[in-house]
Amino acid sequence: MRRFVSVSGWMMIAVLLLVGCDEEQRVVNGNEPADDEAIAVAWAYVTARNWEEPAINAGGSAEVQRVTVDHGYELLDDTYFGSEVLAVSFASEPDSVVGVPTISVEPESDTVVGYMPGE
Repeated sequence: MRRFVSVSGWMMIAVLLLVGCDEEQRVVNGNEPADDEAIAVAWAYVTARNWEEPAINAGGSAEVQRVTVDHGYELLDDTYFGSEVLAVSFASEPDSVVGVPTISVEPESDTVVGYMPGE
């Protein structure tokens, strides 16, 4: 009996460690894992430039995708061209002429590296 408790105890610890180290995170709309910090940084960037008017529900409408920066992005630092970043986009009002730009956030430092103008 003592051996059973010992073995089951170690099994429980192993399971908890494996589950705790799982890479899975909350997913937004079936896309890449949502990074709440990246969404907050992107929204702060949008509001600092007064681009938030056509947005629906601020950060609640955010979608996060992992993309490679290409020529469609206006970069704040050209060294990020070709890098993999988090693209944070916000839903816009349906009757809006322009949308909220998609903000590119560097995933390691959670800093804005550029944006793609909204359409």
